[in-house]
Amino acid sequence: MKRAITVTTGSEADRILKNTTGARRFPYCSGKYAWHGTAKDYIGRSLNVPDEILCVYVQRRADNHGAYAKFMCITSA
Repeated sequence: MKRAITVTTGSEADRILKNTTGARRFPYCSGKYAWHGTAKDYIGRSLNVPDEILCVYVQRRADNHGAYAKFMCITSA
C-alpha cells in the first residue's frame, strides 16, 4: 500500500533514524536529478511511497557531469 509523504530535511531524517529501532538508510531511487538551487527547493515536495518508508530527504552530490540531487530514505525494515 502507498501513502503520501513530503520530502524532509537531512537533520529530520537523522533524528528519525536515531529514534527508531531497526531503521536503516537507503537510496530512495537510482536516479540522478539535476540540482537546482538548494535543498530547500526540494523540501516539501509530495511523494507516494510504500508504508515501510518513514521519510525521504535529498542530498547534493557531484560527479564528472556536475551536481545532482540524490533522494535517500529511512526505512523501518
